[in-house]
Amino acid sequence: MNAAHPVNAAGSAPATEDAPDPAHAAGPAHAARPAPATEDARLTGTAALSPAALAYLQETARRTPVPTDRLPLQQARAQASAAEWKQRPPQPVARTLDTFAPSPTAEVPLRIHWPLGGEPEAAPLPALLMLPGGGWVTGNADLADSASRAIANAAGCAVVIATPQKAPEHPFPVPLTDCLAAYAWVTEHAAGLGLDPLRVGLAGDSAGGNLALATALALRDRTEFEIPAPAAGTHAPFSWAAPEAPSPAALALVYPVTDAGQDTASYADFGAGCGLTAERMAFYWDCYAPGEERRSPLASVGRAELGGLPPTLLATAGADVLRDEDLALADRLRAAGVPVTQWDFPGTPHGFLHADGVLREGADLVDGIGAWAGEALRG
Repeated sequence: MNAAHPVNAAGSAPATEDAPDPAHAAGPAHAARPAPATEDARLTGTAALSPAALAYLQETARRTPVPTDRLPLQQARAQASAAEWKQRPPQPVARTLDTFAPSPTAEVPLRIHWPLGGEPEAAPLPALLMLPGGGWVTGNADLADSASRAIANAAGCAVVIATPQKAPEHPFPVPLTDCLAAYAWVTEHAAGLGLDPLRVGLAGDSAGGNLALATALALRDRTEFEIPAPAAGTHAPFSWAAPEAPSPAALALVYPVTDAGQDTASYADFGAGCGLTAERMAFYWDCYAPGEERRSPLASVGRAELGGLPPTLLATAGADVLRDEDLALADRLRAAGVPVTQWDFPGTPHGFLHADGVLREGADLVDGIGAWAGEALRG
């Protein structure tokens, strides 16, 4: 990466509180929940972005002038995965394995990274199943690879990246059943992988965060799904139940999609000019859950009953259409008795996790997830 590029400018100074909640203060140094703002004081649109974040979005627009929702699907997927320019160089890890997990309708690609210094022969390692974002339409192991390597090394755990089937070819609930099958495969094969099946967590960003939370909910409830027949007619409709598996030991949710309503104030405030637009989010929902199924608590996960979930990390972006629904999710998790660690990053756009090479906040978030996951899965 060219060190002189403008997107390498430092991020904005962190928001601070006089007496921050310890759960908020435990995260990266400059991730703090800002004090409540009045409607008059709340910055909207690009005015809410830090100078570094604005420069990053401008460079993104220069490199990819046609947004995902206006490209042919295969081109959109290739474009979304071409993230090396904005990510830190991938860290070396002890070992990497590419394999597959059988799901009800496919073989789900898995990429497993073992951390440097991990000694599974001495004691089984914890693991984190990582579900990449991309609106259920794009996103794969290549996009999540750099962050996953860094998280594995920081946490001292294996990170397993799963790539579920994509919408619109495979709408809800198919990608969710892929995630459930991947999680069950990891726990079932843990001994042979040098992993501890009782210390497996779930993580995901954006739509991947949605799938991570939905996976935890479906495992809790042993949900039974009706799998529709695909357009290609490769199989008839059938029923499939979430597998019996150990409960996830932790959840790491990075600006997750939680509600199909798309009617919060942050949709109005940041719906254009801040990366993920309201129009593109509507496109993603139409691909993943085009009908009333989008109201299901396993699609609009913010509407689910949230009790009985494991300790959860929730990170939000300050200039994101999803910000308000994520803040509401944090409140609902706490009300349900779930231990929540919340990190809010003012001045950042949606997707900054995968811009850790050009945004300080992205690097802090990746490293912070690693530190948090290590503590949560080893505690």
